[in-house]
Amino acid sequence: MDVLVAAPARRSPVRSVVESALRIRAFERALLDLFKGGHLSGTVHTCIGQELCAAALHPHLRPGVDAFFATHRGHGHYLAYGGSDDALLSELMGREGALCLGRGGTQNLRYRRFFSAGIQGGSTPVATGYAWALKRRGERAVVVAQIGDGTMGEGTVYEAFTFAVLLGAPVLFLLEWNGWAQSTDVRTTTPGHVLARAAAFGLPTHRMSDDDPAALSAHLGEVVERVRRGGPFLQIIDTRRLMAHSKGDDDRPKDLVDALWRTDPLARLAAEDDDLRALLEDAEAETARAATAIFARPMLRHGDVSPLPPSTVVRRSLELHADRGQMSWGRGAEELNRALHALMRDDPRVILLGEDLLDPYGGAFKVSRGLSTSFPDQVFSTPIAEAAIAGVANGMALAGLRPIAEIMFADFVTLATDQLVNFAAKFHYMYAGEVTCPVTVRLASGGGRGYGPTHSQSLERLFCGIPGLRVVALSQRHDVARLLTDVVATDESPVVFVEQKALYGQKLASTPPIDAEIVPAERANGDYPPLCYAPVRNGAADVTVVTYGGTTALAEKAMETLVEEQELRFDYVILTQLWPLDVAEIAASVRRTGRLVVVEESVTAFGVAAAVIAAVAQQMSSAFKARAVGSRHVPIPSARHLEDEVLPTVDEVVRAVADML
Repeated sequence: MDVLVAAPARRSPVRSVVESALRIRAFERALLDLFKGGHLSGTVHTCIGQELCAAALHPHLRPGVDAFFATHRGHGHYLAYGGSDDALLSELMGREGALCLGRGGTQNLRYRRFFSAGIQGGSTPVATGYAWALKRRGERAVVVAQIGDGTMGEGTVYEAFTFAVLLGAPVLFLLEWNGWAQSTDVRTTTPGHVLARAAAFGLPTHRMSDDDPAALSAHLGEVVERVRRGGPFLQIIDTRRLMAHSKGDDDRPKDLVDALWRTDPLARLAAEDDDLRALLEDAEAETARAATAIFARPMLRHGDVSPLPPSTVVRRSLELHADRGQMSWGRGAEELNRALHALMRDDPRVILLGEDLLDPYGGAFKVSRGLSTSFPDQVFSTPIAEAAIAGVANGMALAGLRPIAEIMFADFVTLATDQLVNFAAKFHYMYAGEVTCPVTVRLASGGGRGYGPTHSQSLERLFCGIPGLRVVALSQRHDVARLLTDVVATDESPVVFVEQKALYGQKLASTPPIDAEIVPAERANGDYPPLCYAPVRNGAADVTVVTYGGTTALAEKAMETLVEEQELRFDYVILTQLWPLDVAEIAASVRRTGRLVVVEESVTAFGVAAAVIAAVAQQMSSAFKARAVGSRHVPIPSARHLEDEVLPTVDEVVRAVADML
């Protein structure tokens, strides 16, 4: 059963709009009945009262070509876009035939180029990036980003306005103004004039009511064509929410709700037309019958499902290791720059966006130097707006590009965390494994430069443990150009790529650690193996040392001291992939040595070191000793001598080993 049945030729377009809106209302009313009957769980956000916003708009869109990014209140737009009501009902009931395999529920739906998400305002930069990608491909497509009036307090929305205007993205921001943000009258939370807010960004705007379906449909047709010709637009539709925000939680005054029903154009039209009233009743009964049939279907089972896209790539540590026989390695920043030049030259889908990237400056650490000159159409130097940088990159990736978002200092990624945790990490899984978001987010991480508390943190730990993200860190022993190339060009997952900023000025290591040789390791499914070293001539190790990123030099200096002074031998592991975490080689080593030291630059509590030790412990059948070495539990100070006291030291690693011996 399809909700939107093609109208007979004798009926006017306006009649079709009204009938479409009534079918949406019937579907939504049936959902509330199903929820009351215990057949739906969680929550249901209906659009009863706002159906004309969808019904009047979608006849002017091209499903599968034009895209739509909806909010939690997106059922009406999904149905008007052409989505199956059977698939949606199955999704809400957790039964076979579900649109997103039961993973998305009422708020997170996908059908062709229709996407909905339950995080308010967060989809606006994603829609902007998606629109720009379609424009770049010459598709002449329109992307619509639905928002509500409560969303006008979200800073991400205004960042999206900025990017949409700067990029000339063909995105229509559709603001459905019902006057209430859940239980709050928006007049108490939204000062100023909403049109003036948007106009200040140079964003063309218009506001009208849905009281006249014919006028609304005609106007939206003009707006869609304007956006299709190029450039963003904000359309505000004054409408009404007749039912609760969710389920039955409606605390608004009864006289207010009664007044809204009296002014509802659909209720008025149905009351005046017996055919429309019968259509509403028949459609509601039809939805109830469909739900009864769906309820008889088998319940969905989850099974063993990865939140990361499947991959046939097998990665080998010897391929990611800086070849000790090659003596022409440059410094870390130079190698990354070389990789970026090659990536952009070989694949026009590779887009770099971030702050202050343009020549002659070339980025805060000069990693992007020369790129804007050589590839002006592939480098976007953005405003200071990390949420939108990540969100626009997400949209580009969702549309098939290979974006790289540079976060100037890792400390600033906190502003982009919503886009990484609630969007990039979720897309593949919650949309039934049918989409990927291959975005690379580069973090200039860590201390050692005297930049102080807000520019020296190692925050990669924030993203370890988030299903659907991959966290990869380079070190002085990695072929950093190869590692970055593999991530950008071949990984379909969203990747947080950690670059300890001290490595930018260091040359890659060209000789092995003292008394050690590399041991091959590999990972399937696109994961990245660690670099593993063992004593030369198969000698027995006394201690297993694990580290990653910028602390490799520190750990190796400590091991060198202990080899020379105490003749100790080490198994040495440099993590490449911090998350998902696989400690197979580490656990095998600890079974031999019985001792484990993990070194990281951040504080060790709830960090990478703690995760490694816990994961190894779960694989052990016998006791072992373990120590974690990291920073003191304070923010990183600015004065260099104080910073040196707070960051981990060679002596602390030496003491940790000695303590176990």
